[in-house]
Amino acid sequence: MLLNLTHLEFDMCYDLKELPSWISNLAHLQKLIITNCHEIDVLPNGTGGLSNLESLSLHSCTKLKELPASIGSLRGLSYIDISDCLSIGVLPEEIGELCGLQVLKMNGCTGLQELPVSTSELSGLEEVICDEETSYLWMEFESDLPNLKINVVEDDRSETFMKIVQ
Repeated sequence: MLLNLTHLEFDMCYDLKELPSWISNLAHLQKLIITNCHEIDVLPNGTGGLSNLESLSLHSCTKLKELPASIGSLRGLSYIDISDCLSIGVLPEEIGELCGLQVLKMNGCTGLQELPVSTSELSGLEEVICDEETSYLWMEFESDLPNLKINVVEDDRSETFMKIVQ
């Protein structure tokens, strides 16, 4: 029964340290959403076996350190959200193999210091959503990715906090 799942979501699983191993067996999975799971620090390498995956959201997985190298085999992946993944320092070189990637949302990735050289191979990438602190990382790839639109979003968390406090 589970093997036919097309959409799987984990939200606010505060004590979840790792994803169950059976996830890599979900051959029909198209959308995987993992949000606010602050203890997850790594995705299983088997994630690359999810050949039908189109959308991967890892929003606010604050301890997530990296994406697995196997992510490069997800040719149908068109959307990645790693926003507010504070501990990601670098994206894997294999990310350049994601020929179908259209949108990368990465605002709030305060630990991200560099993009791999293979980023220049993301010819299908149309939109990057990031903040000012990471927008400069994309400057060296602008000539390689002429269709890319970089949307810089403002960090409104402090504004929101101030409204709540008042």
